[in-house]
Amino acid sequence: MMVKIATYDKENDILAVHNGFSEDEKFKGNIEVGDLVLDLSTKMRIRGIEIMNASEYLKDFLKLANVKKNVLEHLKDVKLTAAIKGESITIGMILIAEMPKREVPARIAVPISAPVCH
Repeated sequence: MMVKIATYDKENDILAVHNGFSEDEKFKGNIEVGDLVLDLSTKMRIRGIEIMNASEYLKDFLKLANVKKNVLEHLKDVKLTAAIKGESITIGMILIAEMPKREVPARIAVPISAPVCH
C-alpha cells in the first residue's frame, strides 16, 4: 500500500514529501546532495525528498509564482516526480497551497558525484 505524505516543519524549515512504496519495493537508502535528502527504493526509484532550509531553497520558485515563503505553512499537497539519469537526478514538484490558493511548480536538476547503481 502506498501512502503519500507531505509535511512542512516551520521550526526547522524542512519540507518532506514521500510518495510511499509499492508492495514490491522497500526503502534502500538515501542520496544526500546539499540541502536535499532523497529516499531511494529497492527498485532504484526516488520515492521521497526532504529539503532542508526549504524556504531559502525554494525562494526563487515561490517568487516566480508570486507567493510568500509562508505559503509552505499552508500546503495542501505536493506532487512529486523524480528520475535518475546517469550522473544527475531530475526532480519535479508542484506545491499546492490552500492559502492563498496556488500551485507552485518547481523543477530541480541535481548532479550527483557518481551514477546510482541498479
